[in-house]
Amino acid sequence: MPIAIKENSPQHWVARTAGVAAIVGVFYYLYLTAKPATLESITEATIIAIAAVALNLLLGYNGQISIGHSAFAGLASFATGYTVSLRDWDPYLALIISVVLCFVIGFLVGLPALRLKGPYLALVTLAIAFVWPTVAALFLDKAVEDTKLAGLRLDAPTWTGLRGNREDRAVYLYWLGLVLLLIAYIVVRNLRKSRIGRSLVAVRDNETAAAVMGVNLRLTKTITFGISAALAGMAGWLFAAKSSTMFETDFLILQSIIYLLALFLGGAATLTGPIVGAFAYYFVNKFVKDNAGDWTFLPGPLKSESVAPFLLAVIVIVFVFIAPFGLVGFLKAQGRRLFTVAPRPLRAPADQEHHELHEHTPVVTATET
Repeated sequence: MPIAIKENSPQHWVARTAGVAAIVGVFYYLYLTAKPATLESITEATIIAIAAVALNLLLGYNGQISIGHSAFAGLASFATGYTVSLRDWDPYLALIISVVLCFVIGFLVGLPALRLKGPYLALVTLAIAFVWPTVAALFLDKAVEDTKLAGLRLDAPTWTGLRGNREDRAVYLYWLGLVLLLIAYIVVRNLRKSRIGRSLVAVRDNETAAAVMGVNLRLTKTITFGISAALAGMAGWLFAAKSSTMFETDFLILQSIIYLLALFLGGAATLTGPIVGAFAYYFVNKFVKDNAGDWTFLPGPLKSESVAPFLLAVIVIVFVFIAPFGLVGFLKAQGRRLFTVAPRPLRAPADQEHHELHEHTPVVTATET
C-alpha cells in the first residue's frame, strides 16, 4: 500500500528539498572530481537539454510540432560568433541580442501556425531547418573571409579566480551551461504554472473549446513560438561559447531530430523530462560510439564502430516499448508504488462558506434573551 503525502505538506517539501539537494550534490561532486573532458561532455549535453526544454514548451504544452529548432539555435550561434569575433561585441550583450532576434523570428514563423496544424506545420518548420545550412554557407561566403566562423572563446571573469587555460574554461562553461539550463527550466515552469500555461494546454487539447473559454488563440500560439525559439537561441549561444569554430554543417536537420528524441525519451509535457532525456541520449550515444567496436559478443557484421547508430536506434525502440511515456513517466509510475502525492482539496467558494456558516450558527431570539 503506497504512502499518501499531501501536496505542499511538510513531508512533501522535505521530499522536494531532498531531491534538489541530491541533484545539486551530484553536479557539485562532478565539478570537484571530473576531468575537463567530462565537464565538456556535460556542457554539450546541457546544450541539447536547453533546446529540448524550449521544444517542450511548444510541442509538449502547446501541441505545435516543430522540426526547425536547429535553425533557431544556429541563427543565435552564428549571430553571436559574428558580433563577438568580428565586431568585438560583449559576449553577454550578444546573448541578449541573439535571444531577442530568435524571439522575433520565432514569432514570425509562428504566424503560419495560426492556419496550419499537425504535419503541415511540421513541413513548414522542416523547410526552415532544411534551408538554414544554405543560408549559413552563404553568410560565411559573404561576411567571413574563411569558410568557418570563430566562436567566442569565452573566458571566465576575473572575480571567479579561474584562468584562461582549458581546465578552468571547462569549469566555467560547465557552471554557465547549468545556469542557462536552470533559467530555461524556470521560464517554462513559471509559464506552465501560470494562467498562460493553462491556456497553452487548453489550446493543445481542444482549440475550439479554448476559444470559447476566452483564450486568444492567435496571441497564444505566436508568443509561445517566439519564447520557444528564444530559449533555443540560448542553446545556440552556449554552443558558440564552447566552440572555437563553427561551420554551416553544425546545425543540420539531424540536430532538430536529436532535440525531439531527447524530449520524447525523457517525457514530453513534463518539466524535467527534456533534461533527463537529453542527458540520457547524449551519454548513451557516447557510450555506444566509444565501445561498440569492442563488443565481441555481437555477430560478425555488427562488430564495427559504424554500427553505433543502428545499436542506438535499437535501444530507443526497445525503450519506447518499455516506457512509452518517457523516463520521467516510467520513474513516476514506479514511485507511485511507494508513495502518492494527494492534491490539496479545493476550497469552497466564499459565498458557499458564508451560507454554510450561517446555517450552522444558532439564532438567538428575543424571547431567549
